[in-house]
Amino acid sequence: MGARVAAVVLAFLALAGCAGQGGGMGGGQPPKMTVSDFYGFCSSLPTPNACLSDPICNRYRQELSEAPAELSACLAMCRKTSDALYTDNLINGCGGVLDRASDLCDQFCRRHDPS
Repeated sequence: MGARVAAVVLAFLALAGCAGQGGGMGGGQPPKMTVSDFYGFCSSLPTPNACLSDPICNRYRQELSEAPAELSACLAMCRKTSDALYTDNLINGCGGVLDRASDLCDQFCRRHDPS
């Protein structure tokens, strides 16, 4: 069941990333991701024997609400947050949620880079 949910989320993210691109290949920048968008993509409904996404997603949401404007500093903040959460969430079976949150944090930073 978890793999199916992950596949659906990834497909949705791929489609969402293409929305509003102006058609054709290489058309325009992806839309900026808000902190609310991040949380919506990151969080998942709790299921039996599954990891709760809220502790991870809320930690990133807190960090992203004060994200640095510079791309390299924002990406460094994402890595620091991931590193801080890594051990506990590897042990409790939440590695997949942490990977998704880390990837979304990276996307958030790249979509806010003014260059």
